[in-house]
Amino acid sequence: MWRSKSSEHLAHSLTDLMTSLMVIFILLLLVFINNEAAVNASITDALLAELKRQLPAQGFHPGQIALDPKDRYSIVITVPNDLLTFDLNKHTLRPEGEDFLRTRIPTLAGILCDPNYRNAIESVVVEGHSDATPYRGATLEESQNQNLKLSQDRSMEVVSKSLQFLMEQPGQRACMLEKISASGRGEQDLEETADRSRRVVFKIRVNSRSEELLNRLRNVAR
Repeated sequence: MWRSKSSEHLAHSLTDLMTSLMVIFILLLLVFINNEAAVNASITDALLAELKRQLPAQGFHPGQIALDPKDRYSIVITVPNDLLTFDLNKHTLRPEGEDFLRTRIPTLAGILCDPNYRNAIESVVVEGHSDATPYRGATLEESQNQNLKLSQDRSMEVVSKSLQFLMEQPGQRACMLEKISASGRGEQDLEETADRSRRVVFKIRVNSRSEELLNRLRNVAR
């Protein structure tokens, strides 16, 4: 009987010890990740400041370079003067759009591929959009599906042209090829007019995996 009680007491003690160690480990990890998340936010702010410093000379207004209101770690760049908008039902760039990418993309790539930011940047998303104009003879769902594909084609056109205009800077092209992707949003996030809705924007996202892990661990610790 004495041996049984002793073993049971030892088992409870080991369980309590393991639980305490687990709690300590989680708390230390939370502190580490919280610090890492703060670093990521600082990198986002520094990159935003650098973009606002350099891009106005390329025709951008500071108000066209801003944090994404939906994502603390993303910066949205809106192209000025509707230069990257598209004709109805078209995904090919207008001549002024091609000229814009030819002259501005090397500058943007030079900032994003700078050693101070390159490793911290998770992605550069070219986000394409459409208007909500219905297709003749199509149902609402069919129109939405076609506009989604059209917006994807628009974003892919800008990605392709951007990489083409970096051919003379192979280092920057390799960097952008690693980061850049195309995303079609269809009829989401419409602008005030149909003409302005048919557009692309650039979204630059800083690595935020530590923040996501931080939120998961906080839930575990509750």
